[in-house]
Amino acid sequence: MKLTLDGKEIDTAKFSAETLSDLIRKLESMVSPERVIISMILDGKPLDQKGEKASSAEKIDGLESLAVETRNVHELARNTLDSLIGYLPGLIDTVNDCVILFQGEDESQGHRHLEVLIDGLLIASSAWNGIAFFLASTSGKQEQMLPNMVEFNEILRSILQAQERSDTVLIYDIMEFKLVPLLESWLEKAIGFRNLIKSTA
Repeated sequence: MKLTLDGKEIDTAKFSAETLSDLIRKLESMVSPERVIISMILDGKPLDQKGEKASSAEKIDGLESLAVETRNVHELARNTLDSLIGYLPGLIDTVNDCVILFQGEDESQGHRHLEVLIDGLLIASSAWNGIAFFLASTSGKQEQMLPNMVEFNEILRSILQAQERSDTVLIYDIMEFKLVPLLESWLEKAIGFRNLIKSTA
Protein backbone atom coordinates (compact mmCIF):
# COMPACT_ATOMS: atom_id res chain seq x y z
CA MET A 1 0.00 0.00 0.00
CA LYS A 2 1.21 3.48 -0.84
CA LEU A 3 1.28 5.64 2.30
CA THR A 4 1.82 9.41 2.21
CA LEU A 5 2.06 11.71 5.22
CA ASP A 6 1.71 15.41 4.42
CA GLY A 7 2.63 14.67 0.81
CA LYS A 8 5.70 12.55 1.61
CA GLU A 9 5.71 8.83 0.88
CA ILE A 10 6.49 6.54 3.82
CA ASP A 11 7.28 2.85 3.88
CA THR A 12 4.46 1.05 5.72
CA ALA A 13 6.87 -1.70 6.79
CA LYS A 14 8.35 0.58 9.47
CA PHE A 15 5.06 0.54 11.37
CA SER A 16 4.67 -3.26 11.62
CA ALA A 17 0.92 -2.85 11.25
CA GLU A 18 -1.37 -5.48 9.77
CA THR A 19 -4.70 -3.64 9.74
CA LEU A 20 -5.77 -0.12 8.81
CA SER A 21 -6.70 0.59 12.43
CA ASP A 22 -3.24 -0.42 13.65
CA LEU A 23 -1.59 1.80 11.05
CA ILE A 24 -3.71 4.86 11.90
CA ARG A 25 -3.07 4.49 15.64
CA LYS A 26 0.68 4.24 15.05
CA LEU A 27 0.60 7.27 12.77
CA GLU A 28 -1.23 9.24 15.46
CA SER A 29 1.41 8.25 18.02
CA MET A 30 4.20 9.21 15.65
CA VAL A 31 2.96 12.76 14.95
CA SER A 32 1.71 13.59 18.47
CA PRO A 33 1.87 15.71 20.53
CA GLU A 34 3.03 18.45 18.13
CA ARG A 35 0.65 17.55 15.31
CA VAL A 36 -2.77 15.97 14.85
CA ILE A 37 -4.35 14.14 11.91
CA ILE A 38 -7.01 16.30 10.25
CA SER A 39 -7.86 14.25 7.14
CA MET A 40 -7.29 10.89 5.48
CA ILE A 41 -7.98 9.68 1.96
CA LEU A 42 -8.24 5.91 1.55
CA ASP A 43 -8.03 4.52 -1.99
CA GLY A 44 -8.96 7.94 -3.39
CA LYS A 45 -11.98 8.51 -1.11
CA PRO A 46 -12.17 10.72 2.02
CA LEU A 47 -12.12 8.63 5.19
CA ASP A 48 -14.37 10.00 7.96
CA GLN A 49 -14.92 8.50 11.42
CA LYS A 50 -17.72 6.26 10.20
CA GLY A 51 -15.64 5.02 7.28
CA GLU A 52 -12.62 4.50 9.50
CA LYS A 53 -14.64 2.33 11.84
CA ALA A 54 -16.06 0.28 8.98
CA SER A 55 -12.62 -0.24 7.40
CA SER A 56 -10.59 -0.58 10.59
CA ALA A 57 -10.16 -4.35 10.34
CA GLU A 58 -9.11 -4.35 6.69
CA LYS A 59 -5.67 -5.73 5.96
CA ILE A 60 -3.13 -3.20 4.71
CA ASP A 61 -2.04 -5.56 1.93
CA GLY A 62 -5.53 -5.35 0.43
CA LEU A 63 -5.55 -1.55 0.24
CA GLU A 64 -4.08 0.62 -2.52
CA SER A 65 -3.29 3.93 -0.85
CA LEU A 66 -3.70 6.08 2.24
CA ALA A 67 -2.98 9.80 2.17
CA VAL A 68 -2.79 11.42 5.62
CA GLU A 69 -2.69 15.15 6.30
CA THR A 70 -1.72 16.66 9.65
CA ARG A 71 -1.62 20.14 11.18
CA ASN A 72 0.34 21.70 13.99
CA VAL A 73 -1.71 21.65 17.21
CA HIS A 74 -0.94 25.26 18.15
CA GLU A 75 -1.66 26.47 14.62
CA LEU A 76 -5.08 24.81 14.69
CA ALA A 77 -5.80 26.26 18.11
CA ARG A 78 -4.78 29.78 17.01
CA ASN A 79 -6.95 29.60 13.89
CA THR A 80 -9.93 28.37 15.89
CA LEU A 81 -9.45 31.10 18.50
CA ASP A 82 -9.15 33.78 15.81
CA SER A 83 -12.46 32.61 14.33
CA LEU A 84 -14.09 32.52 17.76
CA ILE A 85 -12.87 36.04 18.62
CA GLY A 86 -14.34 37.32 15.38
CA TYR A 87 -17.61 35.45 15.91
CA LEU A 88 -18.46 36.19 19.56
CA PRO A 89 -19.14 39.97 19.31
CA GLY A 90 -21.80 39.34 16.67
CA LEU A 91 -23.27 36.56 18.77
CA ILE A 92 -23.50 38.89 21.79
CA ASP A 93 -25.27 41.48 19.61
CA THR A 94 -27.71 38.77 18.49
CA VAL A 95 -28.52 37.94 22.13
CA ASN A 96 -29.18 41.61 22.89
CA ASP A 97 -31.37 41.94 19.77
CA CYS A 98 -33.29 38.86 20.85
CA VAL A 99 -33.90 40.36 24.30
CA ILE A 100 -35.30 43.53 22.72
CA LEU A 101 -37.63 41.48 20.51
CA PHE A 102 -38.94 39.48 23.47
CA GLN A 103 -39.58 42.73 25.33
CA GLY A 104 -41.54 44.09 22.37
CA GLU A 105 -45.14 43.52 21.32
CA ASP A 106 -44.46 40.69 18.86
CA GLU A 107 -42.89 37.86 20.89
CA SER A 108 -42.98 35.54 17.88
CA GLN A 109 -40.02 37.42 16.37
CA GLY A 110 -38.08 36.77 19.56
CA HIS A 111 -38.78 33.04 19.31
CA ARG A 112 -37.67 32.97 15.67
CA HIS A 113 -34.44 34.78 16.54
CA LEU A 114 -33.92 32.44 19.48
CA GLU A 115 -33.82 29.41 17.17
CA VAL A 116 -31.05 31.04 15.12
CA LEU A 117 -29.29 32.15 18.30
CA ILE A 118 -29.19 28.62 19.71
CA ASP A 119 -27.52 27.37 16.53
CA GLY A 120 -24.89 30.10 16.93
CA LEU A 121 -24.34 29.22 20.59
CA LEU A 122 -23.74 25.58 19.70
CA ILE A 123 -21.21 26.60 17.05
CA ALA A 124 -19.32 28.71 19.59
CA SER A 125 -19.37 25.98 22.23
CA SER A 126 -18.11 23.38 19.75
CA ALA A 127 -15.16 25.68 19.00
CA TRP A 128 -14.12 25.44 22.65
CA ASN A 129 -14.43 21.66 22.45
CA GLY A 130 -12.07 21.70 19.49
CA ILE A 131 -9.57 23.93 21.28
CA ALA A 132 -9.62 21.62 24.31
CA PHE A 133 -8.94 18.65 22.05
CA PHE A 134 -6.05 20.34 20.26
CA LEU A 135 -4.45 21.39 23.54
CA ALA A 136 -5.01 18.15 25.44
CA SER A 137 -1.26 17.54 25.42
CA THR A 138 -0.34 20.97 26.84
CA SER A 139 0.00 22.09 30.44
CA GLY A 140 -2.81 22.01 32.99
CA LYS A 141 -2.54 25.78 33.39
CA GLN A 142 -3.78 26.30 29.86
CA GLU A 143 -6.56 23.75 30.31
CA GLN A 144 -7.75 25.69 33.38
CA MET A 145 -8.22 28.75 31.16
CA LEU A 146 -10.94 26.98 29.19
CA PRO A 147 -14.50 28.05 30.10
CA ASN A 148 -16.71 25.89 32.29
CA MET A 149 -19.10 24.34 29.81
CA VAL A 150 -21.34 23.07 32.61
CA GLU A 151 -22.45 26.67 33.23
CA PHE A 152 -23.19 27.14 29.53
CA ASN A 153 -25.21 23.94 29.36
CA GLU A 154 -27.23 24.96 32.43
CA ILE A 155 -28.02 28.37 30.91
CA LEU A 156 -29.04 26.83 27.60
CA ARG A 157 -31.22 24.25 29.35
CA SER A 158 -32.89 26.98 31.43
CA ILE A 159 -33.70 28.98 28.31
CA LEU A 160 -35.21 25.97 26.56
CA GLN A 161 -37.26 25.05 29.63
CA ALA A 162 -38.55 28.62 29.90
CA GLN A 163 -39.45 28.53 26.22
CA GLU A 164 -41.43 25.31 26.72
CA ARG A 165 -43.39 27.05 29.49
CA SER A 166 -43.83 30.18 27.34
CA ASP A 167 -42.19 32.20 30.11
CA THR A 168 -40.95 35.06 27.97
CA VAL A 169 -39.85 37.22 30.90
CA LEU A 170 -37.61 34.46 32.24
CA ILE A 171 -36.15 33.86 28.79
CA TYR A 172 -34.91 37.41 28.32
CA ASP A 173 -33.83 37.70 31.95
CA ILE A 174 -31.59 34.64 31.54
CA MET A 175 -30.21 35.93 28.24
CA GLU A 176 -29.55 39.45 29.51
CA PHE A 177 -28.17 38.68 32.96
CA LYS A 178 -26.55 35.26 32.49
CA LEU A 179 -25.91 34.52 28.82
CA VAL A 180 -24.44 37.89 27.80
CA PRO A 181 -21.94 37.98 30.71
CA LEU A 182 -20.98 34.38 29.91
CA LEU A 183 -20.28 35.17 26.25
CA GLU A 184 -18.33 38.27 27.24
CA SER A 185 -16.20 36.09 29.50
CA TRP A 186 -15.69 33.66 26.60
CA LEU A 187 -14.42 36.53 24.45
CA GLU A 188 -12.02 37.64 27.19
CA LYS A 189 -10.77 34.07 27.67
CA ALA A 190 -10.34 33.55 23.93
CA ILE A 191 -8.25 36.71 23.56
CA GLY A 192 -6.08 35.80 26.56
CA PHE A 193 -5.69 32.22 25.40
CA ARG A 194 -4.72 33.29 21.89
CA ASN A 195 -2.05 35.65 23.25
CA LEU A 196 -0.69 32.87 25.47
CA ILE A 197 -0.47 30.42 22.58
CA LYS A 198 1.28 33.01 20.39
CA SER A 199 3.84 33.71 23.13
CA THR A 200 4.61 30.01 23.64
CA ALA A 201 4.60 28.93 19.98
